[in-house]
Amino acid sequence: MSDETPDPAPGTPADFEASLEALETLVARMESGELGLEQSLEEFQQGMQLVDRCQRALDEAQRRMEALTTETSTSGNPEAASGTPPATDDDAPVPF
Repeated sequence: MSDETPDPAPGTPADFEASLEALETLVARMESGELGLEQSLEEFQQGMQLVDRCQRALDEAQRRMEALTTETSTSGNPEAASGTPPATDDDAPVPF
């Protein structure tokens, strides 16, 4: 990344995209076979950091999706929001 472009915030979609692109470039360099052992180890370490950033971004996206799903499923159903399951015929009193 250049010094002119600020790094995206960790865990954001932009961070995921930037990290994934950097990881793909790094893998291509490593697969070329032109790196020495020490440089390969440094590239591998950097790659593991990029994988970690990608995983954090994916975890954040999943958390947001779960929150939106919960919000959507409870917005039209007050019983679901309270945690009380809806009444069913099984809950009706027995007539005898």
